[in-house]
Amino acid sequence: MDNQEDPTPVESNPSSSEPNSVPILVPVATSSTNSNTESEGNPASRSNKRKISQIWDHFKKLDGNVKSPRAACMYCGKDYACHTILNGTSNMWSHLVVCKKFLFGVI
Repeated sequence: MDNQEDPTPVESNPSSSEPNSVPILVPVATSSTNSNTESEGNPASRSNKRKISQIWDHFKKLDGNVKSPRAACMYCGKDYACHTILNGTSNMWSHLVVCKKFLFGVI
């Protein structure tokens, strides 16, 4: 026989005045150790995936210095800093709003 502990705790009824009272079973929610595995396709496991901006549909990363990466507009070729921590993608979104070749469809 296994020496595993029963997951349902047993409590006595302290308000009962009878010395031989029946124990009350209290349901306890148990957590599974495999609840967030990626093989199950659980939506919680997808939240750990890094989100990728849609700006990368319009910009291409340039090969160059790893410490200060640059990205070029696919329409006009203008390049911008795109360091994930220092710059982000806001400057590229701002450029896309004013890029004449993007706005007028000239490629």
